[in-house]
Amino acid sequence: MTLVPDILTIDVEEWFHGHNYLESVPPAAWAGQESRVEANTDRLLALLDRQGIRATFFVLGWTAERHPGLIERIAAAGHEIGCHSFGHPEVHRLDRREFLADLDRAVAALAACGVRPRGYRAPSFTITPPVHGYLELLRDRGFAYDCSLFPIRHPRYGQPHSPRSPFILEPSIQMPGAPPFVVVPMPTWRVAGVNLPFSGGGYLRLLPAWAYRLVRAGARRQGQPCVIYLHPWELDDFRPDAGGSVLLRWRSLVGQASVPRKLADLLGRGNFRTLGDHVADLLRAGGLPRRRLPLGSA
Repeated sequence: MTLVPDILTIDVEEWFHGHNYLESVPPAAWAGQESRVEANTDRLLALLDRQGIRATFFVLGWTAERHPGLIERIAAAGHEIGCHSFGHPEVHRLDRREFLADLDRAVAALAACGVRPRGYRAPSFTITPPVHGYLELLRDRGFAYDCSLFPIRHPRYGQPHSPRSPFILEPSIQMPGAPPFVVVPMPTWRVAGVNLPFSGGGYLRLLPAWAYRLVRAGARRQGQPCVIYLHPWELDDFRPDAGGSVLLRWRSLVGQASVPRKLADLLGRGNFRTLGDHVADLLRAGGLPRRRLPLGSA
C-alpha cells in the first residue's frame, strides 16, 4: 500500500455557489436559479462506478437540504461524504459565532440524510492564517480531519507559508484520550522555492493534460498525496448567463469542456482512495508531525 495515493474530491454545490458569481447571483437569489447539481453529480457517480473508484464528496448543507435523495445515492454507492459548510461563505470573513452557526447547520442538514461527516473543506479553501484557530473548533465538533489549507499565493485563499504536507494539529488544551485531528493541505509542486498549484478547479481546466501529468509527477516525487478537486458543474455543458464581469465569467468557465476527458484520463492512471481512508492510513503508519497554532512556515 502506498502512502502517496490519488484522492478524488468533489465539492457538491450548484454552479451559482462559486464566489465568482457572488455579486451577480447573491444568496437571496439562489432559490430562483436553474438547479444542475443532481444531474451532474449523478454523471460523476456513473463514471466512478464504471471505474470502480470511491471518492470523497464534500457536500454543501444548502444542497443537502434541497436534494436529500442525491446525498443518499452518494452514500449508497460507497463514497465518503464530508462537509463543505452550509451556505458557502468565505470562512475567513466569519467570526467564531458565525462560523459555528454555519457549521452546525451544515452538520444538521447532512444528519437528516443519515450522514455524520468526519472531514471538512472550507469553501474556496478559506481557512487562512487569521482563522487557523477554527481548525480547533472543527476538532471540538467531532471532525477527524480538514482539507482547507492551500499553501500557495492567491488573492482569496493564498497562504504560501502554511505547511505543505499532512500533520496532526497539536491542541492548545490537552484532552487525554481525544483522537488526533489531521490536516491535509492541498498538494503543490515546490520549484525554486515556490509552491505551484495544479490539483483541480481552474488549475485542472487551464493546464493541458501533459502539463498536469508533469506537475502531478513532480508533486508525487516530493511525497504529496494528489488530492484532486472538482465541482459537478465542471462536467456540464451549461453556460449560465448570470452577468458579472468578463474576467470573472472567464475564470469560471475557461477550459470546462476539457474536464470530462482529463478526468477520465486521471481515473485510469491513479491509485485512488478516499480522503478518510488516506487519513486512517497515515495515522496507522505513524510519524506524522505535530503542529501548534499559529501554523508556521513549511
